[in-house]
Amino acid sequence: MTRYGLLIETDRCLGCDVCVYACKDEFEGNDYFPYSAAQPETQYGYSPSDYPEPAAKLTPWIKPGHFWIKTINIVTGKYPNVKSIYMPLLCMHCDDAPCIKAAKDGAVYRRSDGIIIIDPKKSINQKQILEACPYGVIYWNEELNIPQKCTLCAHLIDQGKKPKCVEACPVSAITFGDLDDPNSYISYKLKTLQTQQLKPELGTKPKVYYTKLL
Repeated sequence: MTRYGLLIETDRCLGCDVCVYACKDEFEGNDYFPYSAAQPETQYGYSPSDYPEPAAKLTPWIKPGHFWIKTINIVTGKYPNVKSIYMPLLCMHCDDAPCIKAAKDGAVYRRSDGIIIIDPKKSINQKQILEACPYGVIYWNEELNIPQKCTLCAHLIDQGKKPKCVEACPVSAITFGDLDDPNSYISYKLKTLQTQQLKPELGTKPKVYYTKLL
C-alpha cells in the first residue's frame, strides 16, 4: 500500500525559503476543495501615518498569515565552536496523528496514501485540532474559523505531480516518495543515510524524516 512521506536533508538546505514562497504561491487565495480552503495572505508594510518620515523612523506592521512550511535556523554551541542548520518544518503526516483523535465528526482524516487532511467544512469551530498538534504546524484561519495545515499538495499528487516544496527546492533538499515501496528513491535514501524524526518519544510516528539534526 502506498504511504507517502518526505526526507529532508538539512545539510543541503540553504535556508533560502524558496519552499515557503512556493507553498504560499500555490495556496494563498486558492481553494482546493475538498482538501483545503485558501491560505490567508501574509502582508507586510509600513504605517501610512509615518510617511514621509525617513525610512529609519517608519513603523513596520505585519498581517500574520500561515506558514504551512517554514525554515527554522537552529544554532548550537558557543563562539568559536558554533554549529548551524536550517530545518524546514511542516506537518509530519503522522501515522498515529493526535489531530485525528482530537477532531470531531471526522473533521481530520488519513487518506489511503497516508496523507492527513483537515476537512475545510467539517472542521469549522474545532480549534482543539490546532491545539492537539505537538509540532505546532496547524494554523487557525480567523476569517473562516477553521484549522489549516500542509496537505502535502494532495491535489497535485492526485495529478501525478510532486508537492510544490519538493519541486521548488533549488538544491533538492526535500525528497518525496512512497515509504512502503522498497524500490522508491526515498526508501533508498532512508536505507543509506542516517535519519531522525522529530519528537519520536511522542509515538506519533511522523512520516517526515531528517538528516543531521543538531
